[in-house]
Amino acid sequence: MALSTTDVGPAVQAATTEVFESMAFMEAMSGGQEYQPDASQPVFYTRLPIYKPSPAMVGLVIPQALALRLAEAMLLRECHMESDEFEIMDVLCEMSNTLAGSLLTHLMPDSDSFELGLPECRVIGDPVNHKEWENAEEFLFHVDECGFCITWEAS
Repeated sequence: MALSTTDVGPAVQAATTEVFESMAFMEAMSGGQEYQPDASQPVFYTRLPIYKPSPAMVGLVIPQALALRLAEAMLLRECHMESDEFEIMDVLCEMSNTLAGSLLTHLMPDSDSFELGLPECRVIGDPVNHKEWENAEEFLFHVDECGFCITWEAS
């Protein structure tokens, strides 16, 4: 079964809402025209390959301020970018893994078998000029006033 962008929109919305609510107790709302990262604030870019049922890539593009809030909610302690960067990345990798699993469950409710790769997370200091996800479909969300996007690339 090939996974396409036309099938994935509602599944991304449902999976994102579920994951943010269950893992971080935050309400992620969909909406927005185009993700415009703030050039003055780095973003965390996390991506996770899907190998089966068909190749795809799911990603999270999260501004630093929201990444800190997510980490604090999930780790139940105050986090600082300087001292907790790796823990923040671990949180985002776990979120991307859970998001991919939820997304595939929504796309293929009758299937119990899929194969995911290992998530990768990195900080992009200049997200305006180094938009590594430019070939992906963007699905826009926000928590309070902080925008973020979920990316999807199907092969």
